Amino acid sequence: MPITYRTQSTSVHNMMIRWLVLKDLIKLLCGFITSYLLYLGAVSAQVSVNGSLGGSVDLILYITIPDTREIIWRTEGGAIFIARIVNNNPPTYNASYVSRTQLFPNGTLRLEKLTDADKRIYIVTVTNQDDFVAQTENYQLGVFSPLSAPVLRSNVAINKPFVNGTDVTIRCDAGIQTVTYYTFHRDGQKIICSERLICRGSFLDFTPVAEYDSGSYTCTIQNPVSTNTSNSLNLTVYFPVSNVAVTSNVSGLVWPGLDSVSLRCSADGTNISYLWSLQGAVISGGGRYTLTDNNTTLVISPVSPDDNGSFICTAINLVNSLDSSDVKFNLASPISAVALYSLISTGIWAGEDLAHFYCSAQGSAITFSWSLNGNEMSAKPPYYINQGDSPPNSNIIISPVSKTDNGLITCKASNRANSLNSSAANLNINWSPNGNIVCTVQAINQTVQLGCSWPGGKPAANVTMIFGDVQNTIINEVFRNVSFTSNIHGSNLTCKGNQLGRTSSCMVTMERPKSPDHKNDTVTPGIVGGAVNLTVDLQAGVQSRATALSAPVFPATFSWFQGNSSTSIQTGGKFNVDSTPYASTLNIDKLAEAEFGEYKCVAENFIGSTIFLFNVKASQSGGGSSSGLDGGAIAGIVLGVLTGVALIGVIAFFILQKRKSQKATYKDPDSPPARLYETKLPGAVINTAPPIKEEANYQELTHGDKSIYHTVMPGPGR
Repeated sequence: MPITYRTQSTSVHNMMIRWLVLKDLIKLLCGFITSYLLYLGAVSAQVSVNGSLGGSVDLILYITIPDTREIIWRTEGGAIFIARIVNNNPPTYNASYVSRTQLFPNGTLRLEKLTDADKRIYIVTVTNQDDFVAQTENYQLGVFSPLSAPVLRSNVAINKPFVNGTDVTIRCDAGIQTVTYYTFHRDGQKIICSERLICRGSFLDFTPVAEYDSGSYTCTIQNPVSTNTSNSLNLTVYFPVSNVAVTSNVSGLVWPGLDSVSLRCSADGTNISYLWSLQGAVISGGGRYTLTDNNTTLVISPVSPDDNGSFICTAINLVNSLDSSDVKFNLASPISAVALYSLISTGIWAGEDLAHFYCSAQGSAITFSWSLNGNEMSAKPPYYINQGDSPPNSNIIISPVSKTDNGLITCKASNRANSLNSSAANLNINWSPNGNIVCTVQAINQTVQLGCSWPGGKPAANVTMIFGDVQNTIINEVFRNVSFTSNIHGSNLTCKGNQLGRTSSCMVTMERPKSPDHKNDTVTPGIVGGAVNLTVDLQAGVQSRATALSAPVFPATFSWFQGNSSTSIQTGGKFNVDSTPYASTLNIDKLAEAEFGEYKCVAENFIGSTIFLFNVKASQSGGGSSSGLDGGAIAGIVLGVLTGVALIGVIAFFILQKRKSQKATYKDPDSPPARLYETKLPGAVINTAPPIKEEANYQELTHGDKSIYHTVMPGPGR
């Protein structure tokens, strides 16, 4: 066992020695290959870096640095060693670079106090100490001196004018400096070279020079580390005068005493001076005339009627002179001779006819406005306004005219100089009275006041009242009182109006309430469990029986009764009463046997009262027995009906006993009214006197609009 152990240990030891030797050989081989590649120039892409002479520059490493590395900087081809650093150890330097070189741990190499000799290619090698993989990078270093200002020169003496069409060359003289770019500028703007304007490095050729080449020229030189600009060279190219023109700040009319005008003269050419004249007389300035901007601008403030002539601008230089075309002002004139004409006849009617007026005036740029009774009229319906120019005029059409258009019409002509009003024209308008003629009837105590009214017309209408054998005619309104003792029932009140041949009429018949569409023998069918509506409409059929005279209906109050009951039906439960001064409806919901039978509606006005009868009977479709009921079912129904009838009899007995103290009878249709009514309706107004004592008190009718209908219940003892 000991012999075996020693043999194995010796074998392992020898293998380890061989591995170390092999590792050193691989390392030496990698180093040799790296050096050979550096020598052959097998490196990465080249980085350009520029520095100033005497300054410093950093060659920044862009290679990824491994944890264990060796970084070496050399010159092109590895000829000269500059610096080396291994891992984080202090760097080592070439003796000739140690005083002006610094190698940082990140591989960046700083060169200071640059000289022209430093312009070369630099190579950096980064080797991974673990796998001996090497990376390289090239740097091309350029060293430049800061530039001094160049001098701009011309091949033509600058104290002489440059003549249009002459070839001229400008040179940017930078001496022996190293210049990368030359740039020429005119008046601060970079010059764009062309076939005529040729850029040749430090030379700028004009082939030939043109007028628009005039200006201040400079050149700028540039290298990678600095720029500098030359002196200015002013170049002036002379051209003859041409294209002389005058512009004005005012177009159209010029108002003497109000406007100021500025005339500006322009021309093509070189070193031009300007001269102004009016009708051949030179304008030297002063008073209303002011010359500015080297005489290019003439200001006239204010313009006068004396300026009614030709203004001329003359442009002059060393080559020639040229006149502008003449300029004349369009002088405006004030307003005069305003005249108003009426194009209508008298007697026009509001709402039907139109009115037409025409206005004219003399002057410039006139606008017209119209007024009615001192208030300006706007151009919107019914006012239609237009304006003409030759001669200045305006028309107004009022279509149709209305009451508010009655009065004095005036026209005003205005412009910037002044304004004048025309004389006034009278617009005399007729209009009809308000609506149609109205027949009124008012009950006041024991007197009935009759009225015929048709007011509001221009001229006032003649109103005639006809009642019985009496006829009265007055303008606007006629009133007459008649006694209640007179037999007025069935009489007619007739009112007729006449206004310049226009007529209106109405008629009121003194009669009790009636509804021509109602028949007392009409049967209203009903179904048990269903509903019916019973209606009295006093206005029903009014249109069908209307004639040329109006036939208004007097308002009335309504009371509903079931059978022979003296107590009026009130809204509640199955019943709902809905009444107006001219109609009333009784709605019966969920009909039972007890609701079938006769119903009465009592309508009364100040003339008297009328009873309208209704008969609600069971509908055949809703009653009778079905063929599907057997005898037992029919017997049960009959028994139930008999029981109900017995109960109704008992209830009716107690109700009659309770009502004996409130016993009342229906009013005689010919007796006076029981209430005071006040109402106003088209064609009729009825007021009744306090009623005499009545035996029955009817339902009070209340309406939301108290101005339309009002009811006063009789007081105690009536």
